[in-house]
Amino acid sequence: MLMGFLGRLQKVSTMKAQMIIISFFFSVSGITQPVVTGNTAPAKDTIIFLPANSITLSGTAVRANPGHPILDTTWTKTSGPAATITFPSNRMTTTITGMVKGSYSFTLTATDKSNSSFATVNIKVVPALLPIELAYFNVSRVNGGLMLSWQTNMESNNSHFIVQKSDDGSNFSDIASIASKAQNGNSDIRLNYSYQIFGEVIKADMHYLFLVMTLLALIALVSKLSTIYKSLILGLVCMFLFSCSKSVSVSNNTISSKTEYRLKQVDLDGHFTYSEIKFSN
Repeated sequence: MLMGFLGRLQKVSTMKAQMIIISFFFSVSGITQPVVTGNTAPAKDTIIFLPANSITLSGTAVRANPGHPILDTTWTKTSGPAATITFPSNRMTTTITGMVKGSYSFTLTATDKSNSSFATVNIKVVPALLPIELAYFNVSRVNGGLMLSWQTNMESNNSHFIVQKSDDGSNFSDIASIASKAQNGNSDIRLNYSYQIFGEVIKADMHYLFLVMTLLALIALVSKLSTIYKSLILGLVCMFLFSCSKSVSVSNNTISSKTEYRLKQVDLDGHFTYSEIKFSN
């Protein structure tokens, strides 16, 4: 009887030991979870500027237990406005499209036999920044020419300015290129620019001067002035007409009161915007 009792006691002890081992195994496997990371391209938490409205999400999931492979990975939108996840399931990499202004959170969840883990990335979508904030753009006459001056309050991704002119109000041509003073195209302080155009100014009433000088010449010819005075007046008229014709013959540097000017701002990506149009009068 004693031997039977000892045998039963040993059997019970063995069962208890097995239960303790099994319990320990399950408790360990319950604590150990897959290691998951999630990222956006190119950074984990990022900002995108409209009109761009899509972004690529990528992640990794590493199994924690040798015998527990990753069974499923899923991308979900956990907060934010409307958006479309192109490949939500069984993909480490997916694309989000149709995003609008707002803040988003997307979560990558990885699941093995008994556990799951997740990683979250945050994305902020904001309206596009203007490449520059133009404080003013002025055109003024200086020393027989024109001075174009402008000031920017801020610049973002700015490359350069192109000064353009038009004689008909519709067709503009480039006359100068001015590089941005902002370091790497970005500045939050005021920057001043200027460009001077040298040339002769053609006034609208120029033909009246021609008419007056012609009448003086005719008066001198028919008057009773002496030959010396007639020659002097005719000489002055000829000098005036010659100088006027010489100034009118200048084409590229000629400044007309009807000429229009504008700035073409070009950013580092090749996109551009135009300033308001200014006249030279």
